[in-house]
Amino acid sequence: MYLSFNSFCIQFYVVFIMKGENKMKKLLVVLLTALMIFSVVGCTKPQEDDHTVDTYSMIDSFDITTLDYVYNNKSSNGDYTSNFIEGLLTQDSHGTLIAGMAEKWEPNADMTEWTFTIRDNATWSTAEGEVYGKVTAEDFVTGLKHAVATQSETLSLVEDLIVNLRAYKEGTATWDQVGIKADGNKLTYTLTQSCGYFDGMTTYSILWPINAEFLESMGDNFGTVDAKSILYNGCYILSSLVAAQEVKFDANPNYYDKDNVFVKHVIVTYTDGSDPAQNFNMFVNNEVTATGINGALPDVVAKADELYKDNQYKSMTTATSYWGAFNFDRQSYALYNDPSVVTTNKTDAEKADTKAAILNKNFRLAVYSAYSTKATQAITKGDERALDAARNTLVPYTFAATSDGTSYGALVTKYVEELEPEFAGINLVDGQDAWYNPERAQKFAAKAKEELGSSVSAWPVKLDYPVYAASENQKNIAMAMKKSIEDAIGDYVEINLVLLEGNSSVYYSAFYSVPTGKDNSIDFSFGAGWGPDYGDPLTYINCFDAQNGDMLNYSGLDLADEAESESGKAAKQAIGLYDIKTLIDAAATLGGDERIDAFAKIEAMLLTQGILRPYSTSGANLVVSKVVPFTAGYGLYGQAAYNAVPYFKYMKVQDTPVTTAEYEAAKAKWLAGE
Repeated sequence: MYLSFNSFCIQFYVVFIMKGENKMKKLLVVLLTALMIFSVVGCTKPQEDDHTVDTYSMIDSFDITTLDYVYNNKSSNGDYTSNFIEGLLTQDSHGTLIAGMAEKWEPNADMTEWTFTIRDNATWSTAEGEVYGKVTAEDFVTGLKHAVATQSETLSLVEDLIVNLRAYKEGTATWDQVGIKADGNKLTYTLTQSCGYFDGMTTYSILWPINAEFLESMGDNFGTVDAKSILYNGCYILSSLVAAQEVKFDANPNYYDKDNVFVKHVIVTYTDGSDPAQNFNMFVNNEVTATGINGALPDVVAKADELYKDNQYKSMTTATSYWGAFNFDRQSYALYNDPSVVTTNKTDAEKADTKAAILNKNFRLAVYSAYSTKATQAITKGDERALDAARNTLVPYTFAATSDGTSYGALVTKYVEELEPEFAGINLVDGQDAWYNPERAQKFAAKAKEELGSSVSAWPVKLDYPVYAASENQKNIAMAMKKSIEDAIGDYVEINLVLLEGNSSVYYSAFYSVPTGKDNSIDFSFGAGWGPDYGDPLTYINCFDAQNGDMLNYSGLDLADEAESESGKAAKQAIGLYDIKTLIDAAATLGGDERIDAFAKIEAMLLTQGILRPYSTSGANLVVSKVVPFTAGYGLYGQAAYNAVPYFKYMKVQDTPVTTAEYEAAKAKWLAGE
C-alpha cells in the first residue's frame, strides 16, 4: 500500500483479507474518518431504481503532488490515481483477484515466471474522453522502464524480484536483459525467485502501464498535476483539479467494464479540518452520504442519537498500521520547499543535544513509553472508544500464524520480552495501550541520562513536533501527546509544538511529502503508517530496510545510494539498522514457520530498539452512511486498498442512510461469501 498519513486520524472504507496458514480469513472494514469523511451529494441524479444516486461527494485535505502513478508511493496521490489507472489484475467486492488489463494469467511450475494475456478491448482515453489507442503488453514494459528512469518511490518493491532490474538501474545490464518481455498480447515477467503472490503485486502502481508514444510527447510534463498530463485506462477521468479547492472526476465512457461503474461523478472539496463537526453537519444538511460520529463532541453525539439512532454501526479495524518515529539524522530546520518557514526555535547547542539523545535507545524508549494512545485517540473517539483502534505491533497481530496456530503477534511478544526485560508481561494484542507506562518511561529516561553523560549539555531535551495549525482536532491531539509525555518525563523531555500555518501542503512538507530524508525538518512525529503490498510480513518489515526501506524518509534517513550522507550512515549504524538489514535478507530466503518466526524476531528488535512505536490502526468508528454496504471493491493491498478516497468501482450509493439492521445483515452475507 501507499505510504499512509494519519495525523488527522484519516481512515478509510475498505474490506480486507487476513492471511493465516493455508487459508484466507475475510474481515469487513467500513471505515470513515471522524474528521474528513466520504460523503455524497443528496440532490444528485437518481438511477433507474430511484433508490441510488450517481454522484459521490466528499471532503478531504488533499495535497496532490503528482499524477505519475508509477513514480508515486503516497496515498494522498495514489487514492486518486487508483481510480484513473488499472493494472493487470484488480479486485472485486469480495477481494478476489480478477482480470483487469489481463484477461488470463498463469505462472510456471516453480512460480519464477508469470505470463499475462492482455485483453483486446481495453483502451487509453485522453482527459477529454477521446480514445487515444489500445492498451498493449508493451505499455507495461514502458511503465517499468519509466519507473527506473524516474527512480520510482516504490522501485524497491520489485527491483530485486524481477531479473536484472537492479542491475539495469545500476548500469550493469541492458534493458533487454531485464525480466520483462512483451510478445504481441503476451506479457511475461521472469523473477529471481519463486513468488506465489506476484499476481497480487500487479495491483500495485509500480507495475501499471504507460503508453510510450504519449510519454514521449509529454516529456518532463508527464504526470504533473494536470488532468491532461496522463492517459486513462481505468474507471474514471480527471476533469478538474484546483489546489486547495476541488477535485472532480467522471466515469470513463471508454472503460471496458463501465457497466460496473455505478457512481458516475465524484466531487472532492478541500477542507482544512478547522471544524471537527463539518462533515457531520453536512450530512445532517443532506449534503453528504457518510460521516463518522466524533465521540469527543457531545453536541454531535446527541444530534446523531436524535436523528440517526437506528443508522449507526461500528466499523472494523484494518491491516494498516500507524506509528511514531524519530528523525535520526535531522539536517533541516525549515521546510525544504520554503526556507522561510522555520520549524524550530532551538539554539545550536539544543539541536546538538537533541541529536545525541535521539540516537540513544533508552531515550527513545522513554518517549515511547510516555506516549498515551488513549489520551490522543480520545480526542476524536471519546474516552469510551479511545482504544478501539489501538495497535501495538507493526505487522498486525493476527496477520500470519505458524502451523501450530501460534499467531505472529504472540511470537513478537515473546521476543520483545526476551530482548528487553522491562517489557516483561506486555500484551501486544490490538485494543490496548500496551506500550504506555509512565513508571517504565522514567526508568528508561534515567538510564538514558546516565548513558548520555556530557554529550547532552542541558536537560530537558527539546523535541520539535509538527502541528497543522488549521485543524482543531490535530492541535488537540498534539497537546494531549505533549501532556502525556511531559507529565511522565518532563524533567527529561520538552515537546515544542511547531504550529504550521497555511493549507495542508505546508504541514505535509515538514515530514510527509519530503523528497529525501535530509529534507525532513522535525524531530519526531506520530503520523505516517503503512498497509501491505502483499500477504507476507516482509511487506511491513521492509519499511526499515537500511538499503531500500519504504519509510526511511519518515525517519530522516535516505536510501543507500550516492546521495546518502555519512551522518545518515552513522545514524543507521547507531540504531542497529545494518544488523537488522542482514536479518531481513536472511529471513527473506526462508519459508513456512521459519519465515514467520524470523520476521517476528526482527520486528521485536525494531520495537525494543525504539526505532518505531506503533499506536493505531484505522477504523473502529461509529458511522452513518448512504453507501450500500459491501458493494465497493476492496483489498488488503493494491488498487482497492486506500486511505481517504475510495476505489469507486462497484460502489453503489443509496438516497437514504443505511440502517444498522441492514448493515449487519449485509455484513453477515458478505462474511458468508454471498
